[in-house]
Amino acid sequence: MPKFEIKNILTPTDFSATALLAIEHSAFMARLSKATLHLLHVIKISEFTYTINNPMAIGTDIKEIENFAVQKFNEIAEELIVKYGINISTLVIKGNPAEEIEAAVTNYNIDVVIMGTHGTSGFNEFFIGSNAHKTIKKCHCPVLTVQVDAKKIGFHDIVLPVENTYHSLEKVNKTIDLAKLYAAKIHILGLQHPDDEQSIKAFNVMLENVEKVIAHAGLTYDRTIVKADNLAEQTLKYANKNNADLIVVLTDHESELNNSLLGALAKQMVNHSKVPVLSIKPKAGNYTSFTQFN
Repeated sequence: MPKFEIKNILTPTDFSATALLAIEHSAFMARLSKATLHLLHVIKISEFTYTINNPMAIGTDIKEIENFAVQKFNEIAEELIVKYGINISTLVIKGNPAEEIEAAVTNYNIDVVIMGTHGTSGFNEFFIGSNAHKTIKKCHCPVLTVQVDAKKIGFHDIVLPVENTYHSLEKVNKTIDLAKLYAAKIHILGLQHPDDEQSIKAFNVMLENVEKVIAHAGLTYDRTIVKADNLAEQTLKYANKNNADLIVVLTDHESELNNSLLGALAKQMVNHSKVPVLSIKPKAGNYTSFTQFN
């Protein structure tokens, strides 16, 4: 599999506290990976026109809002350049946030989107909530979401949930590349359904192969297997118990296969995890051996 190289990072923002925290995470990653940070603000035109300090103000001049966003970006960029020494580009545009984020991912060859969830201030109370979900579903690149609790910048303990499906392995190499970038430890979390006893031997072989790949990369790791009906809940409990600072999950496919990790979990993780979540879109098709994974 190709290396997870990070050259361009996109961070959409509504200037809420959570969104500004996402920018800080983005800038730190940009410094580590020597990437360009692209900051995006989308002014959503609807029956209400929003201002920074008064989200329900009606009739505010759009140009005034645009000028404010440009000024805010200039202040943020100046601070980040001094603090992190990174390249930054900014874009203020009018339109639909989810659509403009998707377009920016293509136009700027974005490798990862980093955005806050549950922004409760700014132009649109729901910008960071619903648009995070839409971005995760639409974007072909990984999307990293953070909540306001994720104030620790940088990742030292990464949870890698693995289910008994080969599609679950698609996130392993990206997790390894990210762990190398941050010099982090990987916590392999084997997720098993209680009624899946017959395949436990094959599952252990799968986890052993994951261990071998991580060990070959020179990274530290540990492995735990949990059995539960609600694997999403168990993942969050495990992450909190081990003071993890990142969880890596797949979007869509794991939930389609066995209704566990990421249909409901995509929203469950993004909405409720105090730990940042990196959501990776799986490729189409089925893995039949580890030869494609190694």
